Amino acid sequence: MAVQRTDSEQRVSGTPRRRTYAWAAVAGFVAAGLAVLSDAVRLDHWTPFAQAIAFRPVLVVVLAIAGVGLMFVRRPAVRWAAASGLLACVLAAGSMAHRAVPDPGLEGATGTFTVATINVKGGSASVEEVAAVIVNSSADLVALPEAGEDFRLLLEAAVGDGYTGVSLQLSDEAVDAVSVLYRTDLGAVSAEASTAGSFPIWELSGGELGSLRFLAFHAYPPLPFAADSWRGDLQGLQGFCDRDTAIIAGDFNATLDHSALRTAMDGCTDAAASTGDGLHGTWPASAPGLLRTQIDHVFTTSGLQADSVEFTEIEGTDHLAVVAQIAVAP
Repeated sequence: MAVQRTDSEQRVSGTPRRRTYAWAAVAGFVAAGLAVLSDAVRLDHWTPFAQAIAFRPVLVVVLAIAGVGLMFVRRPAVRWAAASGLLACVLAAGSMAHRAVPDPGLEGATGTFTVATINVKGGSASVEEVAAVIVNSSADLVALPEAGEDFRLLLEAAVGDGYTGVSLQLSDEAVDAVSVLYRTDLGAVSAEASTAGSFPIWELSGGELGSLRFLAFHAYPPLPFAADSWRGDLQGLQGFCDRDTAIIAGDFNATLDHSALRTAMDGCTDAAASTGDGLHGTWPASAPGLLRTQIDHVFTTSGLQADSVEFTEIEGTDHLAVVAQIAVAP
């Protein structure tokens, strides 16, 4: 004979399950709120926060939508968690908002340099399309993470006689290489390489660069169990932003939401952020814009400021090319 439960019995039996769902919602929301603000307490130095905060803009949108929905749940604990999550969204959005607002232009500039950074994904990027970006923008200096000498020589042939460059590869794999291309009319430019980090760092100086120093950089990605290498590479940049006129370009595998990058680049200005393009993602190129993260950067020290920044998709690589027009202060 079937036993029929009363409404009160059904409500009592369902209570533990509802409580479990409620506390799961609270725990999940607290964790999500912590993820979007992990840089405030340096949790973003480690997995999984280092990976999560790279996508802070989309996390803020998702968390805000979920928070508004959970505010209609009757349980006070859930509503408090939702309110805390929404507050985290407001704080996180406030920390990013200035990157969408262009800075005032530099008045009385004495000249400009056009700088590009293009991660060619171990040499798999289309040489013709990379060359087109360089030629069409009349780039003076080009950082080429993951470009070995073979790729660079093909690129030099594709862009014509007006460019030359240098390459250094630390292993048999082209992903461990960094190359630089620069205009021959810059004169007697000297190039020195450092191998203190996971990848080479090229520093160019001299010739028509004058007092300007140009660095081509690539950092190790913040993979699980490899965050130490990532932080170490970024820390290797500390001190460069104290120079009067320097441009540092490349694949940093970090966003301005990472406290490790902000510390390493203290004193520098991100070109995309200064032109109001600081939320324009550069990786992965195949993803919709909102789902990309900006890890390819051009940084400038005092005495320099970006006038414009452009992003271009290139076949064969999962990074967008970044081209910045940099004005030199009088």
